[in-house]
Amino acid sequence: MSVEPSQLRQVMGEFATGATVVTFPSDPLHGLTVNALSSLSLDPPLVLICIDHGTTTYDLLTRDTIDGYCVNILDEDQRDLGEHFAGMNDLGENPFETERTRTEVSGAPIFEDSLAYLDCSLRSAYDEGDHTIYVGAVESTHVLQPDGAPLAFYQGNWGTVRSNA
Repeated sequence: MSVEPSQLRQVMGEFATGATVVTFPSDPLHGLTVNALSSLSLDPPLVLICIDHGTTTYDLLTRDTIDGYCVNILDEDQRDLGEHFAGMNDLGENPFETERTRTEVSGAPIFEDSLAYLDCSLRSAYDEGDHTIYVGAVESTHVLQPDGAPLAFYQGNWGTVRSNA
């Protein structure tokens, strides 16, 4: 039995995810909304992201010598960034110029109003299906908004998750 892509998308929509913008130290700067993020290892500290082969990001990663990325974990107030980097809206201005950013080890932009970030060097890549899994060694990380709430994505909608504490 074969599973249709639309059926898999519908079922996976039942899995609530966080929302991130992954940025790259490219010229010009580039970012992509990614919800396929996972912690892979604590020792050594590794995370993975999955990038669709049909995206500009994939073209950038296969064409250029990008050796790192930054995962910006979005705060609930950053839905506009999530939508912009997912191609759902046009902010009218370049967020790399209008938002507060800085860089660390990878050289990729860190959005300073994000909930937290993981600045990574690119360790390895694995092609699987229509995506590539990029493993990053976490070089620097920090919670920027300890009292913030994460932006979440569930059933095609944006929301948030609040702690019960």
